[in-house]
Amino acid sequence: MRFDYCPKCGGKLVLRQIGDEGEIPYCEVCQRPWFDMFSTCVLSVVADEDNEVLLIRQSYGDTARFVGVAGFMKVGETPEEAAAREVREETGLTAESVKYIDSCFYDGRDQLMLGMLARVKKAECHISGELLEAKWFSFDEAVKTVREGSIIQRFIKSVRKEMKK
Repeated sequence: MRFDYCPKCGGKLVLRQIGDEGEIPYCEVCQRPWFDMFSTCVLSVVADEDNEVLLIRQSYGDTARFVGVAGFMKVGETPEEAAAREVREETGLTAESVKYIDSCFYDGRDQLMLGMLARVKKAECHISGELLEAKWFSFDEAVKTVREGSIIQRFIKSVRKEMKK
C-alpha cells in the first residue's frame, strides 16, 4: 500500500528526503514519514513422509490451477504458527513440523511471501469451503503441475534440491 494521504490526520503527504531511503511520503502536520506497507503471507510446501506434495485448487480466483496452501499471517503469529494454522484450516491436516524455506515479494498484490515446508502425515484431507480439491503429487509432478515461474514452483524446487543433498 502506498500512501498519498496521512492515515492519522488525513492531510496530503509530500515527498521528503529521508536519510538513505530517498524521497518518502511525509506528513508535515504529524511530522512523520509513511513508508509503503505490504501484507505478510505464508506459502507452504506441504509434504508427507513419502515425500509427496499436497497441492490445492481454490474455490475462487483461478479455479483451474493447483497452488500451495497459503494465507495471511495474523498479528502475534510466527510464520511457523501461521503456516500450521493455514494447513489445518484448509486441509484438516496437522503439521508435525514447519520450517522456513525462502521468501519472495509478490508485486502483484504487495505481499511478502514467506515460504515454509510443512511436514504432515499423509491422511485424507478434510478441505475447507475455500477449496475445490486437495491432491498429492510427487515432487517432480508438483513442479510440472503448478504454474511455470510461480512462487510455489520456486519453493517446491528449493525443497526438492535440499532433499537431494
